[in-house]
Amino acid sequence: MEKYGILLIDDETAYHAIVAALLEPHGVTVRRAGDADAALAAVQGEPAAMILLDVQLGADDGRELVASLRRMRPWVAECPVIAFTTMQPPDGDRYFRDRGFDGWFHKPFQASGLLALTGQCLGTDLSGALPDGGESTLSRLLGAEAAAAMVERLHDHLREAVTAIDDGADPAPIGHRVGGLAGTLGFPMLSTAWLSLQDSAAAWPTVRSLTIEALGRA
Repeated sequence: MEKYGILLIDDETAYHAIVAALLEPHGVTVRRAGDADAALAAVQGEPAAMILLDVQLGADDGRELVASLRRMRPWVAECPVIAFTTMQPPDGDRYFRDRGFDGWFHKPFQASGLLALTGQCLGTDLSGALPDGGESTLSRLLGAEAAAAMVERLHDHLREAVTAIDDGADPAPIGHRVGGLAGTLGFPMLSTAWLSLQDSAAAWPTVRSLTIEALGRA
């Protein structure tokens, strides 16, 4: 049976944007659902290679939704359903496996972790998909020296933005400014992540993690 990609079930739309920005440029289709009803409708469609399911799904409980999803279609019974959550139970992965999940992917997450998990479920190697960056494009437009200086300036802005939000600054205007700059310079994943803070600060731990990971690759 052909499988199209992944199904992301999460009530926080910032994660819809971030996960799609990370995976779709590399040919992975991401179908999205924001609550239990949308999730049950989504599994009536094409089979997915993986389901990422938020455990604390707004008014719904992902731990109760797993069994319902499994009953909906035969392909779901065989599909890896991964708990996607900030929860950190003492018994870790076993806690989620005892409740019908096939694994656990913790929020906040790193881009490399999501790519590795998705590649494993799709049976393909996505490890070469990193880094997210447009320095080569800038080099063609501006020359190598000017491009390197501009990217380093972006890195400085990212470090300053992380420090400011950690110190209590409002994420929304900072996300707008930094996300716009990252997008202009050709860093789509970082741009999408930071712009998502305009609508909700809930994804800040993941935006922070993705940013620190990107700076570590710089």
